[in-house]
This record gives sequence, structure tokens and C-alpha cells, in this order.
Amino acid sequence: MPDEITVAVPPSLSARPLVVGLEGRAGVRLVSAPWQSLAALLRGGECDAALLPSVDYPRIAADVERARTLSAGVRQAPRHFVILPVPAITSRGAVGAMKLVGYAEKDKLRRVLLDPASPTGNALVHIFVQRQLKVRPHFVYPEEVGLKPPRSPDAELVAGDRALAADFPRAAWDTDLGAEWHRMTYLPMVYAMWVARADGDLARLTAVIGEAAAAGLETRESIAARAAEQSQATPEVLRRFLLEQTRYVFGPKEQQGLEVFLDMAADERLVPEGVALVVADRV
Repeated sequence: MPDEITVAVPPSLSARPLVVGLEGRAGVRLVSAPWQSLAALLRGGECDAALLPSVDYPRIAADVERARTLSAGVRQAPRHFVILPVPAITSRGAVGAMKLVGYAEKDKLRRVLLDPASPTGNALVHIFVQRQLKVRPHFVYPEEVGLKPPRSPDAELVAGDRALAADFPRAAWDTDLGAEWHRMTYLPMVYAMWVARADGDLARLTAVIGEAAAAGLETRESIAARAAEQSQATPEVLRRFLLEQTRYVFGPKEQQGLEVFLDMAADERLVPEGVALVVADRV
């Protein structure tokens, strides 16, 4: 039997169709960790591949080897981590599970509350607020708020089940960040993709993860039904989220959208600049 491969995944509804087919599979060990902890596991060599928040790819790549600018002006990417050409977590329009909820007028935002469990969502909030709303508020995390006198934020990122379930009765407005991204760029948004160590068995990882995704995507109806038993969101909302709003695609358009997103994030100094994407089938 081939050596066991270790794969790190988040306990997230959006990830479930990509993960369920890996459970109980011979030769595969799953490690569950929050979104914000997956990069550290991959960087530390504790797994062979991880379903990584897209914003973390340039961060871990730059930690290993800073991208170099060649004399011709072409960026040379680090080779230590590669993206696998398998289904990713994406959207092309409204996504439902990632919203910016506002309690003050959009042009008067002074304090925006981020979510430590949503690395990609936090970067998307920065980009939307500063490029589309044209304001430069303080972006804070819950633990930072606790160090100051109690004060409600002017807006906050609401992600995951809470975004799917809530109607935000106290809010002055709310906006779907997937829809806003598509309105800004006319490109898909990539929230997370499979990233592996470049010295691993990339062919095997691609085959195993790709086969599991294909099987898991066929079970989205049942995943939504089971999720409804523990969620405040309605079964129809969960079904729409998994079967219509979330797109499990990583094709040329998604890669283009990812490049634009990471370039914008670099412009906002949220990620290192100059790190190009390396997809395994191009290695």
C-alpha cells in the first residue's frame, strides 16, 4: 500500500462536498482545523495538502522564498507550494455565506469588524470597502474590541452559517461580498483551493482529491438536508447555497479571478506582492 497522505480540511459547510469523499478512504488521513489554522499546518509540514483560504497562498509561498523579478519583468514564482487542478470553493455572483453588514451610512464607516475565522473574507472586505465604498476605516478583530470601551462597529463581516441564517434586523444595509466582487471584476471569486507541498506526490494527491470531490459533489442534496438539522438557516437556503451559489470549479476564469484578487490584496498590503500562482499541471 502506498504511504499514507495527510490532508488538512476545515469543518465548514462549503467545504463538505469536497471533504466527504475523503472520509474513511484507505491511505488518507484527515486533519480538521479552522480556516485560519490550515496555512500553519501546511507550512509546518504537518500535512501534504490543505484546502487553503486563497488569501493564504501568497503568504505561505513568500514565507519560503520571496518571488524574484526577472530582468524581463516576468515574475518567477516560488516552487515550494502548488495549487492542485481540482475543484475549489468559488462563486460567480452572490455566495450567500459572506456578507458585510452595516449599521452606519456606507460613506461614514469608521470601524469595521472582521472575522478571524474568515481569512479570505477579511481581505475581500478590505478591498470592497476601500475600492468601492471609497472609505478608509479601522479594521478590527473581536479581541481588539475587547480592549477598548464597548462600542458597536459601523459594519461587520458575517460569514458562514450566521450569514445564511440571519436577516440582520438592526442593520441599515447588508451586501453579499460574492455579488460585489463579480460586480467589480466580472470574474469568479475563489475563496479556497487545494494547495500541496511541491515535493509531494502531486499526481496521487490530484487523483485522490479530485475523485473524492467528484463523488462528494453528487451528495450535496443530502449534505444540505443534514446541515438543516443543526442550522438556523432554512433547508431551501442551505440547498441553494450548496447547489447554486457555491461553484466547485477551478478553471481558467477562476484562476484569472484569483490572480486579480491576490493582486488587489497585495495593493492593499494584505499579502506579499510578486507571488505568482503555480498550478500543479504547469510544474
